[in-house]
Amino acid sequence: MPGSLEKSGPPILDVRGLCMGIWSGKTELVAVADVSFRAYSGQVVALVGESGAGKSITAMSLTHLLPMPPIKITAGEIRLSGRDMQTQSPKQIRDIRGNEVGIVFQEPMTALNPSLRIWRQIAEPLVRHRRLSWSAAKAQAINLLKKVRIPDAETKAEAYPHQLSGGMRQRVMVAIAISCEPRLIIADEPTTALDVTVQAQILALLTDLTRGLGGALLLITHDLGVVARYADWVNVMYAGRIVETAAAKNLYRDGRHPYTHALLASVPKIVGPIAHRLESIAGQPPAPSDGTGGCAFAPRCSRRTERCDERPPLGGDDRTRNGHLFACWNPL
Repeated sequence: MPGSLEKSGPPILDVRGLCMGIWSGKTELVAVADVSFRAYSGQVVALVGESGAGKSITAMSLTHLLPMPPIKITAGEIRLSGRDMQTQSPKQIRDIRGNEVGIVFQEPMTALNPSLRIWRQIAEPLVRHRRLSWSAAKAQAINLLKKVRIPDAETKAEAYPHQLSGGMRQRVMVAIAISCEPRLIIADEPTTALDVTVQAQILALLTDLTRGLGGALLLITHDLGVVARYADWVNVMYAGRIVETAAAKNLYRDGRHPYTHALLASVPKIVGPIAHRLESIAGQPPAPSDGTGGCAFAPRCSRRTERCDERPPLGGDDRTRNGHLFACWNPL
């Protein structure tokens, strides 16, 4: 369940005006444009949107987990606990990654090393960052398996990834992510290909452990049901931009951007007329472009006007109310 919306102390993660480009030959395509958000201690902050919206590339840029080139951060700031991540050396980034920032990747079967036993993979960050011996790290790895509620942890620690179920592999990823008690956990679509029951267990586990550590969780997802249940703050992304930011409860009750409204309308509902058809969003998301032109959602928007095609509603054109921000000329 969502936690407190209170902002205690300085933000753990502070992203301001992040812009990223992808170089294709001599042409730079805009992948992310003017993205800003914060995550405070005890908060779950979600980046939500369709595939290709820029969620994962934004999240992976925080710890430089992107090939640069062809991808390049062209503007903006990323601050972790007050430190500018853009000025950190490669060694400093490696010291932060897996230590102060834990990451739960989308596909545990490809993220885990198939040739290493489970305990060894959990122990590795403990040996590197906490300077534990391998025997001490193995004991801690077994404790972490118990913490993420894997039964018969001693036996499972000796297993290889292919010998575990999808849900157990994802729990192993969570154990690796929390092993060094990070300030920030990034979870990139952490419940992909898992059944609904296991999804709920993994997400509840992630949120409980993050708050128990006094950290923040950055949740990357396209599932609005997940956002409603677990997120405190939501950033809706479309075509590399954040088009709406709000507290989760306010977004569902009073979403203002047409894209947010369309996403919410497309969620299947248990109640309602049987004959009611599931709504969809007409058209296709745009491919990365040179960043010129008007609102990227305009070709798919029922509220489109001439001004929407001229320039995107950014900066001073945003409307702000109780932390609720939406970039639209014709909001709902």
